[in-house]
Amino acid sequence: MRVLPLHRPDNADYSCISYWVLGESNLPADRNTLIDTGSTDPANVEYFLGVMARQPKGVGKRAVEQVVLTHGHFDHSGGLRGIEDQFAPDVYAWHPAGRAPRPIRDGMPLTVGDQAAVLLHTPGHSEDSVCVFLPATGTLFSGDTLYRISDHLGSYPQAYLDSLERLSRLDVRAVYPGHGSPITRDASDFIRACLANVSHSPIQD
Repeated sequence: MRVLPLHRPDNADYSCISYWVLGESNLPADRNTLIDTGSTDPANVEYFLGVMARQPKGVGKRAVEQVVLTHGHFDHSGGLRGIEDQFAPDVYAWHPAGRAPRPIRDGMPLTVGDQAAVLLHTPGHSEDSVCVFLPATGTLFSGDTLYRISDHLGSYPQAYLDSLERLSRLDVRAVYPGHGSPITRDASDFIRACLANVSHSPIQD
């Protein structure tokens, strides 16, 4: 599996980090997958296309065969139309989106790159938040469900606490979040630390 973070270096527009996931050997069975599409700024799609043009994608295969939206906030889904115009992908999202919608069910299996993945409904940041988990490598694409929570000063909905508890039970070895650097060392400890801080914070019903 190859994971390529996509985010304009100049950071001129507020946008998430998108992840382009490809198979290691570019086999016909691989599913070239874009996790989140960034904001509506056309320059984001232009940047994505420039990166994609330089990478092998498999003979006769589209660079993006499917999109997974971790949630519908504009900085994660705003660029969908531009990606659809270029590649006409299937679009997996908790709430149906795009021209070829594929509504997500909790626990739904999906091939991402060359690996089996599970789509997990993890509400809390938003009602429609999902994570993409690849058990074979312990890789978690977390959208905005995971971010660095280092104190007890915030307040959180019960759904968010429940989602963190669920993620803490997985064998996660790498976290690719929607904002910030990937966590490739002690990823499970990172999740448990976030959970501990949230659990000691005010919880909303």
